[in-house]
Amino acid sequence: MASEIQLITIGPSHFCEKARWGLDRAGISYKESKHAPVFHMLYTRGLGQGTSCPKLVLGEGKNKVVLHESSDILKFADENIMSEEDRLYPSNLEQSVQEWGLHSRERLLTWCLMPLLKPLVYRTVGCNMPAAKDHSLDKIRCIFQEVDNVLADGRPFLCGNKFTAADLTFASLAGPVLCPVGYGTYLVPTEELPSEMSEVTLSLRETLAGKHALRMYETERHRKVASKVLVT
Repeated sequence: MASEIQLITIGPSHFCEKARWGLDRAGISYKESKHAPVFHMLYTRGLGQGTSCPKLVLGEGKNKVVLHESSDILKFADENIMSEEDRLYPSNLEQSVQEWGLHSRERLLTWCLMPLLKPLVYRTVGCNMPAAKDHSLDKIRCIFQEVDNVLADGRPFLCGNKFTAADLTFASLAGPVLCPVGYGTYLVPTEELPSEMSEVTLSLRETLAGKHALRMYETERHRKVASKVLVT
């Protein structure tokens, strides 16, 4: 089964990191196929439902199944986790976790791209629009503030006393702007970031939300749990 699982990604993408984290946690072996933005379309075209990443390809030929959304990939991984205690979508918190998953889909500005690709990618994601940078940063700060408010009561995780898909989703989507140690693929080190982004990164790291995401990377990112089909 392991040899038939392929995760197609745009390396540093936060949604790809979300899928990668879920698969890693569930102990599911897979082959990651990383691609540069725009060029990834050569590999995702023909798989259905657009050319976005991540895509998880299961099986081959007429038995091939493709999962097109990071949330679907995360649920696939979760179904392979043996213990209810370790589940990312525990039955008693599933609705709350789902709401957080939808709410944490923030739009992050790409700061460092290859010069030849920058104009095309910027147009594709709308970064060439007036005040796009400030608008994107405002959305990020608003989400961090909402997470701050939830964590202000001292709870260890977003949904209470248990790590769930809500924490995984927020931490992975916040990853590119926080540059945490342990991110599943290469990110530019903080000290090498442009000064403006470095200031943003350092300020967000000092929030409750930022500290929470960094702690999730430190304590949960590379933790594997018992799986129904554990492949190492």
